[in-house]
Amino acid sequence: MQGTPLDTDAILRSFDGEVRLFPLPNLVLFPDAFAPLKVFEDRYVRLVEDAIEGDGLVALALLKAGWEEDYVGAPEIHPTVCVGKILRQRRLSSGKFDVLLYGLFRARILEELGAYPYRRARVEIVEDQIPATQLDRIARRVRRALDLVPGRKGVISEMRRMANQLRGVDAGAGRYADAVANASDLLPDARYELLSEPDVLRRLDRLIGLLEARAYEGAPPAPRGTRPELN
Repeated sequence: MQGTPLDTDAILRSFDGEVRLFPLPNLVLFPDAFAPLKVFEDRYVRLVEDAIEGDGLVALALLKAGWEEDYVGAPEIHPTVCVGKILRQRRLSSGKFDVLLYGLFRARILEELGAYPYRRARVEIVEDQIPATQLDRIARRVRRALDLVPGRKGVISEMRRMANQLRGVDAGAGRYADAVANASDLLPDARYELLSEPDVLRRLDRLIGLLEARAYEGAPPAPRGTRPELN
């Protein structure tokens, strides 16, 4: 599709495996989701400046528990990240930035490369795993996940429409799982659990489990010997 803002194939071809790390304590970005960021720390202002001058890529990483003790240093982060592209940026009169980051792909940290003054890492791209023998089951899981968020279907459809406009292609069932997860107001640890699962069927099963558990909160106990079933 011509005229799309992002040539993701070209981005992937030119990607050398090194990314700028932006660790955050409570934000998990999914592929095809958007993250508005207010960047005010000097080291991350520098990160944005370098990204704008370079490939525009930034990897959002989730900080592990206990990060407060070493925040100004290099607290531990979870190994799966989402590499995003800066779509828009606005420099404020204070010198800080407002940034809109768009998630491109999952990646796994192989090694950190140090900080100058921000952290960087060498990563490998993590592709969605969709076994051909599981396509029918995956399609049923997608429908079930959507049924569990009836009030968010419009948000999810708009997210997919915008992603298709940006990429020029539909990235498949894994991105529907990500779209539902992104629209579901799950806690950061649950979001990370879904981000870190490359197998789309397992990702959907876990997403459905999380959504069903929340749906059944406050409901009367089920009769002994029964339990909710997947469609």
